[in-house]
Amino acid sequence: MARAAFVGRGGHRVLALSEDGMASIRITGAISAAALAAAASSADAALFSFASDTASGAWTFTGSGAAFSNATGVLPVTLLIDDHNGALPTLEVSTRFAANITLAHAGSVPVGGGFSHNYLASGNYSFTDIATNQVILTVNFSGQLFTAHGGQSSWFSTAALQGSNNTGSTVLTWSGASLPTYNLLAGPHNGGFAFALATLNTSGAIPYTGQSLGVGLTNNLPNATWFAEASWAATTVPAPAALPLLAAAGLFASRRRRA
Repeated sequence: MARAAFVGRGGHRVLALSEDGMASIRITGAISAAALAAAASSADAALFSFASDTASGAWTFTGSGAAFSNATGVLPVTLLIDDHNGALPTLEVSTRFAANITLAHAGSVPVGGGFSHNYLASGNYSFTDIATNQVILTVNFSGQLFTAHGGQSSWFSTAALQGSNNTGSTVLTWSGASLPTYNLLAGPHNGGFAFALATLNTSGAIPYTGQSLGVGLTNNLPNATWFAEASWAATTVPAPAALPLLAAAGLFASRRRRA
């Protein structure tokens, strides 16, 4: 029997147990069965996020040229899982974050007293549950937008990476135990995500004191190794065929609680 533990804010604790391929959810705390059923029967999606300071001893990303990756190493990143501002508590999972992303310059345009450097981004990132050493969330994407504000031949200190199914391809795959009350079933999902990068610099010093902000460009790509902090949010959109399963799972959870 595989066991994964999640701790919700406000002292609520959620245990996801998987046995013989079946997942069950036990929720403690002041959460009513009616709230569970309502959450499962809605069309709301699961919401994921992390704040850059949860891995306070490392930069989130590092890169050079046409590629960048995670810089968090083995330091834990707290992954938050929410029912899109619904009645249930936010779950917190201690994870290892990994990412590999490539950029292809798409064009630069004058804007806001500088230039907006725009790139097509492709790659993947994932979260591994430290308690179980299991990858629980993987995101694969291609043809998405990375943009950095800068001078004609430089990036300043901020950038953003955005992905959705409106352009290119974005697939979020949840590999943890199904969490039907959070509208989250195991398997691939459509959805979207965004990283906000800040304090982009070529120093990489820890602790950081504000030096060497930004990075120069050669042929529209960074010409030195850079580092940045980043925060992230993503959402999954349940497929229409999954909604009856979510509703049934919510009803089952509410009946178990009454029992």
